[in-house]
Amino acid sequence: MSSWRVPEPSGTIDAVMADGSAISVRRHGNPDGPRLVLSHGCGLAADLYYPYWSLLADRFDICIFDLRSHGWNSATPIGSYNIPTLVGDNQTVIDAISSSWGPKPCVGLFHSVSTVIAVAHQYQRPDFAALVMFDPVFELPGDSSRHLEEVCQRQARRARRRQSHFESCQELAEMFGQAPAYSLMSPETRALFSETTLQPAEGGGYQLRCPPEHEARLYEWYFGFAMQVARFLDSIDIPLKAIGADPTVQYSFLPSLDLSILAKLDYDFLPDKTHFLQLEAPEDCADLTVCFLERHGLA
Repeated sequence: MSSWRVPEPSGTIDAVMADGSAISVRRHGNPDGPRLVLSHGCGLAADLYYPYWSLLADRFDICIFDLRSHGWNSATPIGSYNIPTLVGDNQTVIDAISSSWGPKPCVGLFHSVSTVIAVAHQYQRPDFAALVMFDPVFELPGDSSRHLEEVCQRQARRARRRQSHFESCQELAEMFGQAPAYSLMSPETRALFSETTLQPAEGGGYQLRCPPEHEARLYEWYFGFAMQVARFLDSIDIPLKAIGADPTVQYSFLPSLDLSILAKLDYDFLPDKTHFLQLEAPEDCADLTVCFLERHGLA
């Protein structure tokens, strides 16, 4: 079992989406502090990022939520599972937070696929005072759009082949320990990974909280929106911060080769860290977050 223990939230709301499905939003940290809103990458869960966001809890009012069909949320019909729906979900979550816990400027903290959702959200409706984006998958360095599409399709195929049932959480944690993609995480974080992405299955054992077909569907939708990010960014005038993995290592991404885009994103990267940088180097990620927010008067 993991030595990480995500505390009980100080508040919980069920935000009702346009199609009637519910997304659980949890409040942690200092309710009198500046507000941070956090979500996660494809197939993951907001509670998994506790090693990172716990370092911000003394100072900030932290609201976390899972994408539909992830984490605390029930799986929704596959027909509604697409990027436009998730963008609308984000906007409804922000409305529910403001309605339940009072209006405040919101800073978004997002990782991987949720960065594109957040940028599309802000392009459609300017709800955020700033965005901090971890390893945003906007485009691959030196590659054509065709290659990015191939990457998305390959990830979708991998998701569909993913083992979805396990005898225990420990079984999945041990599998992580043997996979190069997870080698920089501590054993405790790998255990937290399994505990936050699995749930008890009918008939015994555990199953993935995010059904593999839903994860695959999200990758298939991802390509078209990732290629529109540069256009979205042209219309966004809030402070932005991209914190990337080492662009020379596997399982990481460089948001652009365009220096003007990198400057607009205030781009930094963590040497030797992968796409899971918040789980591999939570202290460094928290320090970069706070420095950015202080520089813009948001902390």
